[in-house]
Amino acid sequence: MQLAPTEEQEAIRQAARRFLAAEITRERRLAWDRTAEGHDPAFWEAVARLGWFGYGLPAAYGGQGASLLDLGLLVEELGRAAAPFAVFAQIAGGLGLAALGTPAQKRAWLPAIARGEKRVTLAVAEEGASADPAAFATVVRRRGSTLRLAGEKRYVLQGVTADAFLVAARDGRGASAVLVPADAPGVRVEPQKTFGKDRQSIVRLQDVALPSSALAGRPGAAWPRFTALRTQLAALLCADMIGGADAVLEMTTRYVCEREQFGVKLGTFQAVQQMVAVMAIELEGARHVTRQALWRLAEGLPAAREVAVAKAWTGRAYREATLTAHQLHGGAGYVIEHELHRYSARAKEAELRFGSTEEWLEALADELRLARDGARSR
Repeated sequence: MQLAPTEEQEAIRQAARRFLAAEITRERRLAWDRTAEGHDPAFWEAVARLGWFGYGLPAAYGGQGASLLDLGLLVEELGRAAAPFAVFAQIAGGLGLAALGTPAQKRAWLPAIARGEKRVTLAVAEEGASADPAAFATVVRRRGSTLRLAGEKRYVLQGVTADAFLVAARDGRGASAVLVPADAPGVRVEPQKTFGKDRQSIVRLQDVALPSSALAGRPGAAWPRFTALRTQLAALLCADMIGGADAVLEMTTRYVCEREQFGVKLGTFQAVQQMVAVMAIELEGARHVTRQALWRLAEGLPAAREVAVAKAWTGRAYREATLTAHQLHGGAGYVIEHELHRYSARAKEAELRFGSTEEWLEALADELRLARDGARSR
């Protein structure tokens, strides 16, 4: 495994960094904050022209067929720029449909997703359940050739702009994936305010009638694929967090080297140097475990342990980096004109998405065969 990017990968990263630096200005961000989508049409179209929405999708459906590791390097730049999370949501929705959809659904939707013309987003978690389909209140039933779907999904990314939802629903003793058009009768989307300023929604499904072709895959057999998809998206989210933490480290280093206190630069104080050094050490470790997880997933190798380490480590490292950055920036880091607050909010939200640090530590304990009482099981 080669952790350092190849020349081609580095060229793509640098091109992405230049594009995002030119497109995402402070004034534009403030304007986006006042929109329902979190971005403007011009930005969306510019990203679509670069092919990012289809970068990880199969070439047969209009994508570029990039590996998960290649996609992770692109996502890292999105995190570094704190780009609108709608881009990540679009990538995740495309990957979800590619993994769960029927051939007909893929032909109908994936090319348009790759072009940025259609948006599909995942609707899995509920108020009382996210990883146990037996606890889902959302249920799909059959009446002849018609599906009936009822329930409520929460924390749905970009629900306000979605053209369809890929819904996880309890189906007998298993779970099914159902592709639900956003304009279907009985579908109601309620935007929610979030700490991270991403566009989340509650999606209410009130006896939604759908044709049997809305079912993605075999009835009741979708949960293993949802689980595999969650693992992939957790690893990609780690890449986003690495990019964000890298940007926080860079802005903090620059600040302590410029800001003077007691007649000297802040960066000359040993305590400050140690705090910044810890940020750098944690970031570098998180970067290595994340790329290892992405590489193993891309190669089709077992990666449960590596993803658990990456998500637990990276979520904590990113959050702690932003807290240290606030401490070193002082009051300057708490005004909304400074970009640091965006990274801090994003760090906390990302730490919880696709499973909290504590959940992934428990998953790691299971991988290590540790009993709940602390003893190692045989």
